[in-house]
Amino acid sequence: RSITTIGSSNIIGTAITSVFWISIAGLIGTDSYGELSYFLAIIGISSVIVNYGGGYAMQVYTAKGVKIESSLYFLGIITSTVAGIILFLIFENFGVSLCVIGIVAFNLILFEILGKKLYKKYFKIFVAQKILFVILSFALYFEFGLEGILVGYGVSMLPFSQIIYKSFKNNKVNFSLIRERIKFLSHNYIAELSATARNNVDKLIIAPLLGFSFLGNYFLGLQVLAIMLIIPGIVFKYTLPEDSTGKSTGKIKILTIIVSFFIMLLGIFVAPLVIPIVLPEYATAVDLIPILSLVIIPRTISVMIASSFLGKENSKYVVIGNIITFGVLVVSLFPLAELFEITGVAIAYVIAFSSSTTYMIAKYLQLRNKNQ
Repeated sequence: RSITTIGSSNIIGTAITSVFWISIAGLIGTDSYGELSYFLAIIGISSVIVNYGGGYAMQVYTAKGVKIESSLYFLGIITSTVAGIILFLIFENFGVSLCVIGIVAFNLILFEILGKKLYKKYFKIFVAQKILFVILSFALYFEFGLEGILVGYGVSMLPFSQIIYKSFKNNKVNFSLIRERIKFLSHNYIAELSATARNNVDKLIIAPLLGFSFLGNYFLGLQVLAIMLIIPGIVFKYTLPEDSTGKSTGKIKILTIIVSFFIMLLGIFVAPLVIPIVLPEYATAVDLIPILSLVIIPRTISVMIASSFLGKENSKYVVIGNIITFGVLVVSLFPLAELFEITGVAIAYVIAFSSSTTYMIAKYLQLRNKNQ
């Protein structure tokens, strides 16, 4: 029942935003779509840099009953506001700054709710934000262009800030709670930072290397991949608090990997037939999607293992896995892009995630055998 509630929210929310991103892709063209993805990469990296401890720390400790919420909120609000001001001075784009502040606050809210296992509340807030995002971004795009999309994105996350206010009202900011858990918070921060870096560094490299038009096609391929990775993401949000409290999640994780195999087949054989019909100007994406689909199984496995590691407050292996992905991606991206252009970027993406998954499987089996 809990998985169904989380799953329904993710499926509905992702469906809403996917329709939006696909509609925008056809509306603004490949160059502007690539520029938009470039800004989103900057926003994604910035929002994690300023969020010490991160969302998973919020989820783990609220699941354990530690009253750390207000302390993490306080740090997130201060650091994201400072970052927003700096980014505005650099890019002169109000939407970029607003998104960083909104993402930090909203992600902490969602992870607090998940940690407390308030899955119905999570459903309402998650879906409501997606609907608000689409309405505001569409409306503001026609008025302000690309910046309007980002402003709509940022504003859509702010109406739920009353949850932060309640947290401050019910619990005083207590930095001793953070100091006592500094090791896990630091490891978790590095884990989220390295994960975000690995997920966005390719976009930051492609833009100057191959141009915004290529980046637009690549970003569309990643949007299709994101749809195919919905189920592993749903299960992770359920298993992390369960793993944190020592409950068994092995069966649901194995089932998730099996389901992901059939989703991978859809990406390889079906998606390339649909994209030319829906978005004919994104012809390059047709060659990318079958290659990117190969990463579904490695990413699903690594997410399931990461849930076990994080649930036991053992995040260093997740950090190492993310660093491996980042390193292999950066090292392989340049030569493969030089040889095969945008297709080479997709190949580098698959190699990078497969490398880190191999490491995490080996480490998981080693620790399991050691504890038996």
